[in-house]
Amino acid sequence: MSRQTPDYGLDAGRAVRAMFIVGPAAAIGGLILVRWTLSRHLGLAYALQTFGSCCLILATLMFASSRLGKLHARDRILARLNLRGDETVLDVGCGHGLLLIAAAKMLPRGHAVGIDLWSNWQQSDNSREATLTNAALEGVADRVSVHDGDIREMPFADRSFDAALAHFAIHNVVSREGRRQAIREIVRTLKQGGQVAISDLHGAALYADELRKSHMTEVEISSLNFWTFPPARTVTARKPSQPV
Repeated sequence: MSRQTPDYGLDAGRAVRAMFIVGPAAAIGGLILVRWTLSRHLGLAYALQTFGSCCLILATLMFASSRLGKLHARDRILARLNLRGDETVLDVGCGHGLLLIAAAKMLPRGHAVGIDLWSNWQQSDNSREATLTNAALEGVADRVSVHDGDIREMPFADRSFDAALAHFAIHNVVSREGRRQAIREIVRTLKQGGQVAISDLHGAALYADELRKSHMTEVEISSLNFWTFPPARTVTARKPSQPV
């Protein structure tokens, strides 16, 4: 019997599946129009073929990002934290546990905590149970805990974590003020001297601005990382060792 392997989810799974269906259908429809209809339909035929091809290209890039690219991006994000192995780390919007579980593997004397609302639009088959199953399959179930909750109002005490992570999560908060609130919550739950790394497909400037307003130091924005689609930037910062 083959061993079950972890599944870290297909990002925007419904959209990807829809494009894999609509893309070929539109391309085939355009081809049929070119071959079997009058010349006055050629404009529509070429438009369908172009639309179908674009859908297929986008779906392929997003699928590759979910199944391969984000694994490389994960490793680069975690490397920015230089974890010792005894920290308590928060993964904001943990999804299937991509960063959460990888962090737990780096914490033989620590613990990794995830929080999510488990949206199935942002990630297919997203659930607390799926995340805990992945943790068990990866052998770190005893170092992982998962909570339900809104990242704008997290159920954690002040100064609970040594480090915080977020990957393709905060942009899902619709309003700019909501995204700023999520950043403030991350800062609130960090211990003095704690670190944060936030990777997202847009919003890096806003995150950096709010981190600075929250008195975080060493705020930096990385160059674009093309392992994911869309390409992403990572914002890193550190909380001062003494309260400001």
